[in-house]
Amino acid sequence: MRSTDRARIREALETGLPDGPLTVPGPFLCYLTIDGLDRITDQRKLIRLRGRIHAAARVAAEGCHTTYYATNSALTIGIQGPDAQERVNQLRNALSKLIAKHGWTTRDEPR
Repeated sequence: MRSTDRARIREALETGLPDGPLTVPGPFLCYLTIDGLDRITDQRKLIRLRGRIHAAARVAAEGCHTTYYATNSALTIGIQGPDAQERVNQLRNALSKLIAKHGWTTRDEPR
């Protein structure tokens, strides 16, 4: 992943962060599952896309504990912390163009 891609992901995540402290606690472990990865037949492209997703997840988690589970057709990222749902939503927003471009589906349950 190029540094410009990482910077773009960081910028997208930063603009979605709340200005002040959270007023209500959220769930302590939230998931984002991306389905449909098996539609990509070029293995090099698939590796690059998985790398971009993983890098975006690392930026969204920012030091929070994460889980990462991958199969041939799906990828599940879990983020743990008091603001986990907000971080997962920011991750989904940061990856929205990539998800739409490839026709993937997302859900909030683990695989």
